[in-house]
Amino acid sequence: MSRVKVLDAGGDALPMFQHQGQNYPNYPQTDSIVNIHKVPIRDDDIFICGFPKSGTHWVWEASRMLLAGRLMDDTVEKGVGMMEYAPHDAIQAMSSPRLLNTHFKLSLLPPDIVKKRCKIVYLLRNPKDVAVSYYNFILKLPNYNYRGKWENFMKYHVLGKFSYGSWFDFVLDWEEEKLKHPELPVLTLHYEDMKENNLRELRKLDSFLGTDRSEGFLSALYEHTSFTVMEKRKAPTTPIQGALPGVYRKGTVGDWKNWFKPEQNEWFDKYYTDRMEGSDLNIRFTLPRRATMGAST
Repeated sequence: MSRVKVLDAGGDALPMFQHQGQNYPNYPQTDSIVNIHKVPIRDDDIFICGFPKSGTHWVWEASRMLLAGRLMDDTVEKGVGMMEYAPHDAIQAMSSPRLLNTHFKLSLLPPDIVKKRCKIVYLLRNPKDVAVSYYNFILKLPNYNYRGKWENFMKYHVLGKFSYGSWFDFVLDWEEEKLKHPELPVLTLHYEDMKENNLRELRKLDSFLGTDRSEGFLSALYEHTSFTVMEKRKAPTTPIQGALPGVYRKGTVGDWKNWFKPEQNEWFDKYYTDRMEGSDLNIRFTLPRRATMGAST
């Protein structure tokens, strides 16, 4: 394990932490990455999992308020329970039920998650929008200091050369693990579905968590966790516990059309077809015009 600099196609460097052949974010402390598989798991732990920029902030925010049974106006962010980011002694000090989150593959997480059949909310987002959102995100990270151009970033990101590797490897690993462990309680939410009908997806989340909140509460939560409200409420004018900069950008579906040039799109579509052959995942890259607001990017 070591800190490395990975070059994009134009020679601009992204500093990362490399562990067991995989690149991860260049966090100041890396013990949580190295020892993520050692985190003691409790029976009532709840996990929010997804590839970066897939809506984990929105679902974490909604989930904690469903569990608490009240709307919150604090500025706490999901980094407080992010398994590869937060110090593990702080995670151990959290009261139950813990709401934890990670961008790791299930196969790399503590095996007790499966053994204890912990609840998992698993998020999927179309990889074109993921690439655009991730690019704009790392441009704002102070510990990256990255100045590379989009055209030099996109293909290398898709091929898995940067933090957390390939979206394709990630989602295919999760699909394989879910098939191997059908007894594991997993709620799969699609970012595009959340944007299309946020209240419908909140009802699914409420049912899965067993919180049984009223329709009035869910409607209020829908408004409270809309993109515009969350962006304003958590604007980093003051230090935010567990936060990283650049989390809230657009919160839309299909922004990739503003970034992918025709030749990039052609290359991506072929690569997508090759990698996803045999998969029955239904990934939507666009939505009808009337999509609602709610998820963060």
